[in-house]
Amino acid sequence: MEKQLLLWAAFLVAWVGHACVLTALLNNAYGRPFPKSVLKPLRLGTGVLIFLFPVLEFATRDNVGPLFDVVVAYHGVCLMFGGLVFPVITVYRWLRPRPAELVAETSHTFDVRAELGPAAVGDGKWRRVATLPGNDVFRVEFTDLTLAVPDLPPAWEGLTMLLLSDLHFHGTPSRAFFERVLAEVRTRWPVPDVVCLGGDYVDTDTHHAWIGPLLGPLAATEGKFAILGNHDDHHRPDAIRTELEAAGYAVVSNRWQEVTVRGVRTVLVGHEGPWFGPPPDLTAAPAGLFRWCLSHTPDNVYWGRANGVRLMLCGHVHGGQIRLPVVGSIFVPSVYGRRFDAGVFGVGGTVAVVGRGLSGREPLRFRCRPQVIRLTLTAGTGTG
Repeated sequence: MEKQLLLWAAFLVAWVGHACVLTALLNNAYGRPFPKSVLKPLRLGTGVLIFLFPVLEFATRDNVGPLFDVVVAYHGVCLMFGGLVFPVITVYRWLRPRPAELVAETSHTFDVRAELGPAAVGDGKWRRVATLPGNDVFRVEFTDLTLAVPDLPPAWEGLTMLLLSDLHFHGTPSRAFFERVLAEVRTRWPVPDVVCLGGDYVDTDTHHAWIGPLLGPLAATEGKFAILGNHDDHHRPDAIRTELEAAGYAVVSNRWQEVTVRGVRTVLVGHEGPWFGPPPDLTAAPAGLFRWCLSHTPDNVYWGRANGVRLMLCGHVHGGQIRLPVVGSIFVPSVYGRRFDAGVFGVGGTVAVVGRGLSGREPLRFRCRPQVIRLTLTAGTGTG
């Protein structure tokens, strides 16, 4: 009896490890510029293969030969991931210290559906998913972050930035939802110095018309800047850039430009890679100026560190959208898996802020609320 229990425990641990291996591969693939025609079947196939693990296990139990040897070896790999790697990473994520760059953080949640009722849901094809019990898609978190940024210009002490990413206009949530959220932004917080948009505005070819009326009214004392994301690449990106410019945004795209904020010359970099290329070339950028970056994905953080970027604002990964108790995020579309799923990260003198985004193509969030971020900057301690 005890042996049977051990065998079943080993089987369950291996199944968890099998899921870890396949999910890690899927995360990595979704962080790369593969076409939808590849990614969608890959995601479906990964789900099927995860649940077929018992079939693989029992179908090969009494076999012999090279195939059986391969299965045994893979089973050992799965045991290692399920019994060691996954638990160690989970414990590390729980115990890792608060980033020194994060000086203060406060959050308030606003349940838009509780106020608007069915009007918040809209008419998107995923509208029934949005109303599932426990779905957090309408409970928006307004997050205030105070960051210590290395080499911050003295004139930028106390500078405020509004970060919005991943709006994914496609009908659900409704336009009324976004109107209410953005009205709350304007009511809750004073006008920021800078507004930054991190990409992924539309998921259809017909929702470009929402960009101007919704994002145009956001005001800034020093400037409004935007880049595009991977979803925008599928829905007439040039038209999206035109809409953003008409709404008062300087669309940085995949390059650098010199901008003056509070009288200080700085280098602002846009990084829309790997979906738009080539990556920004900073060889001609003025030396000695503070560098900050809008990057759709946090996967570019090491590129930012190598190029002297001190502040990087990111989105794309949505915090994983579904976060399990204790474990946290699982599916995170990044070549680094869950490493930069949400929050503040200090990487060798670069401070990266990764927002969870305001929406998604699939309006499904559990234990992972949509997010709007307001940053207040203060001087850091050196260059890391």
